[in-house]
Amino acid sequence: MRHKFSGGRLPRLAAAFQYLYALPARRSYGRIFSGGWLPYPAIAFLLLAGLFTACHTPETPPPAPFTTIDYVTVGKMMDTIRPPYIIDVSHGPKRVVLIGCDHNRDTTHPQFREIARLFNDLHPQLTFNEGGQIPDTLHFNSLNDGITHKGETGALKYLSNQAGIRMLNGDLTDSLEFSITLRKYPADQLLLYYLMERLVIPYLSGAYGNAPFEEIYNNAIQHWFIDEGFPVPENQRSFAGFKQLYQHYTGHPFELTLNEQIELFDYINGGDCQFCAIGRASKMVRDSVLLSKIDNALTDHDRVMITFGHGHAIALAPALQQVVDRH
Repeated sequence: MRHKFSGGRLPRLAAAFQYLYALPARRSYGRIFSGGWLPYPAIAFLLLAGLFTACHTPETPPPAPFTTIDYVTVGKMMDTIRPPYIIDVSHGPKRVVLIGCDHNRDTTHPQFREIARLFNDLHPQLTFNEGGQIPDTLHFNSLNDGITHKGETGALKYLSNQAGIRMLNGDLTDSLEFSITLRKYPADQLLLYYLMERLVIPYLSGAYGNAPFEEIYNNAIQHWFIDEGFPVPENQRSFAGFKQLYQHYTGHPFELTLNEQIELFDYINGGDCQFCAIGRASKMVRDSVLLSKIDNALTDHDRVMITFGHGHAIALAPALQQVVDRH
């Protein structure tokens, strides 16, 4: 689904994040995610920005810390902020539009009208999507065709192709994220969290259509995890193995329904929820990468548009203006 890294600066990014993930998990997250405004992801951003730009402009001072909103607070805000959540910021000729989306393929959802409207208003020179690099050779026949196949990413890809501009991955690769998070958390806990967050919950929300779940699971475990370098043991590669893993950590048999055990994997829950903390850590790393990519893009482009999950957009709202103000 996403591409592996090979050499270059990316392995050094993983090494840089060792500092971030050297902090004690429960004690640090209890302090960090206690509510309010959160400058902490700026640590990761500074590391990323320095590594991305060091070989080009070594004399440039590092950016000031950016302010984000912590994800426990984001979760509370999401109850009253429905997608699309639009952040439209500018400074001089620079303008960035970030559309926080619901991950669905419903062509009648109002977020898709807003994506098209804002795209035509902004006339972006570059766009970013969530979830991995989409091949330049991929084309959709219409806006609805893009939505049906890939949701907001497909919509943005169609519009970008029509405008003759590139759409780039605003995320980090799965392989890089795994190399970072595996330094902090046990592999089986990470695997369970990722499967719930990226497969089970989206499936139950209709993100993957009507295909049988086990069929999708078998494809995902191979292509999303094993092919991306995640160490999945043989006994956890089957759907039966996943169900055993789920019961081991939740104390309940797995049911393909949105039940109360889902709360164990919801990043908005604070306290001693270990899988919630894993989720917040993952989102913080990805937010730092996105900020760095937007910052770098504004060096050569005046108008940039992004579609990402609306939780990410809420978290990044104050930081995005600060990024644009640097240019």
